[in-house]
Amino acid sequence: MDDAIMMGEGMAAPEPAPPARLSRPAPVAPRPPQSLRPQPAQRPRQRIMEGDSLEKIALIEKAIEDLRPYLKRDGGDCELVDVDGNTIYVKLTGACVGCHMASVTIAGVQERLTASLGVPLRVIPVG
Repeated sequence: MDDAIMMGEGMAAPEPAPPARLSRPAPVAPRPPQSLRPQPAQRPRQRIMEGDSLEKIALIEKAIEDLRPYLKRDGGDCELVDVDGNTIYVKLTGACVGCHMASVTIAGVQERLTASLGVPLRVIPVG
């Protein structure tokens, strides 16, 4: 049959609808690995290596000495007992013994020592 007859006389074929577009979010660039991201400016810090144990112990003692006045003000004290690699053993005395905030004190000592030496450290209280 004739296409004109199928569509009817004088009727044009309907135009096809444009293809539907899917809306996609704008592409996001992948984040670079942590080691490649720009780091905020920090003051230069001397990293203490394992071979420099005397210098490392001196820095640990100095950091603890800087904290002692604050502990003594509340009736407590802290002294260095031993250093084994990156594990530091300290003894809390005075009002710190049995205090429910002793764990917070140890965490503060650990934070101060880590900042002073520039390497992650573990501080363990001994009795």
